[in-house]
Amino acid sequence: MAASYDNDDEEITSINVTPLVDVMLVLLIIFMVTTTTIQASEAMNINKPDANTGQTMETNPNQIFLQCAKDGSVFVDRQKIAPADVDKTIKDAIAVKLSDNQELQGVIQCDEEAPVGAMIHLMDLLRESGVKKYAVATEKPKPTDGASAGG
Repeated sequence: MAASYDNDDEEITSINVTPLVDVMLVLLIIFMVTTTTIQASEAMNINKPDANTGQTMETNPNQIFLQCAKDGSVFVDRQKIAPADVDKTIKDAIAVKLSDNQELQGVIQCDEEAPVGAMIHLMDLLRESGVKKYAVATEKPKPTDGASAGG
């Protein structure tokens, strides 16, 4: 026998969670798509050198981010600089940030295949401009799939 639900005077004692689950799945998909889009737009394909002793460093507004790619292009705070104006643009950007905060920290990230001289030049520009603290961005070595040493 089928139950009759014609009586509208009864209280609803259960919650239908299906709409809640639907909304949460839609939000999850939106966050996944936007995160992927943001990461793709900020990626500059710079292969950082490996270092076992590297430490995690959080980004903060008291930093200036200098990058050099293997093709010789230079970026300041993820903005590409015209090759003719590299030194002047970097010094101007540092001066602006130093005027806001004297504890400015420089972060240098160069591609593994970029000339070492490019990284040294960026360090010199930081020092000449009055930045006393700077760091070189590296990444942890990727684990190898081979057998462990000693076996």
